[in-house]
Amino acid sequence: MRDASASENTRRAYLSDWRRWDTWCAERGYASVPAHPDTVCAYLADQAERVKVSTLARHLATISKAHQVAGVANPCQSVAVRDTLRGLRRTRGTARSEAAALVAPDLRATLDALPDTLAGVRDRALLLAGWCGGLRRSEVAGITWGDLAHVAGGVVVTLTRSKTDQVGAGRQVPLPRQGVATWCPVAALDALRERMARHGAELVADSAPVFVAVSRWDSPTRRALSGAAVAGVVTRRTAEAGLATRYRGHSLRKGLVVAASEAGVADSAIMATTGHRSVAMLRQYQGQADLMSRAASKGLVG
Repeated sequence: MRDASASENTRRAYLSDWRRWDTWCAERGYASVPAHPDTVCAYLADQAERVKVSTLARHLATISKAHQVAGVANPCQSVAVRDTLRGLRRTRGTARSEAAALVAPDLRATLDALPDTLAGVRDRALLLAGWCGGLRRSEVAGITWGDLAHVAGGVVVTLTRSKTDQVGAGRQVPLPRQGVATWCPVAALDALRERMARHGAELVADSAPVFVAVSRWDSPTRRALSGAAVAGVVTRRTAEAGLATRYRGHSLRKGLVVAASEAGVADSAIMATTGHRSVAMLRQYQGQADLMSRAASKGLVG
């Protein structure tokens, strides 16, 4: 049951962190559990040359959890370890490498450059569904045909599991029809379904993934794209469109948030689509978007 409380990506990260720590200790003759606070401090200082401070904080969480499960004294709670991490944050900073928001003009340019192949039709639907739904790359990868429901005005995507919904309660994401068919997620999904059906009804069955790998001969496989592959589509297609900015998988989700904020869409409406749990987290995505309209001094002087 403990494993079920964390996402697959989180479990992989924890296992990777633990292997790194355990190997580091073994190579130097230290015990990984129970570990002495001085050993953890030495590990932090050594790894700070290789990874970000934010990653080290996650390593500490992994080491801490291992000690809790083992029922032994937790070195991560010591003053020495806390001071070491605090010092690294002060000297090395905690800024994250953020994905650039895929702005609407660049999204349209990318869509206009797509070829009329199965891969091109797939990528049009992927980009539009991901952007208009403010979806994470893992959420895009996990969509099946049974998750899509046509309603008046568009399509509703039911996400049966996502980063903020690990118990599988489900979250519904609206994809409204757009005025221009070539930039419409509903039209793009319908076109993809029609092309896929030509290769066999089983490819568009309710349980079949919407976004699958396509062979070099432009034929569909039954293998769903991974989250990393979804990010690869974003990076490759935007580059092929001649865009100077290097976009990544998270650029779709961030792009919607920024565009909606600049258009004056209420935070509550954005959060209803993206599934953000707090305004504080939404603000991180918004960045400088609509900053002036949110200024505390606006209209106060005259």
